[in-house]
Amino acid sequence: MTQATIDAQAIAQFQLNLYIFEQSEELAEYEIDSVSDVFGDLYRVWGGTKGINLLGTFYQTIDGNWVVQPCHTTQCSNWATDTQAINAILSA
Repeated sequence: MTQATIDAQAIAQFQLNLYIFEQSEELAEYEIDSVSDVFGDLYRVWGGTKGINLLGTFYQTIDGNWVVQPCHTTQCSNWATDTQAINAILSA
């Protein structure tokens, strides 16, 4: 390996570590709780500077998909995993 290759790998690793750190800091500002219902659990994603703003809700259907309803929109979307559902709310 050349020094340039090693330097490029070190820079790429540093950038990846920085990105992961920034993402974890951003996600630390969000909380998720749930409310039981006749049809199952409704999950709520809270966030904002004081953690009191409802960002959206999601629930799992009988067939295993996750239905997302971000606040301030009437559009719903379906996702395969709960992580995808949460990310859809956070990026809305």
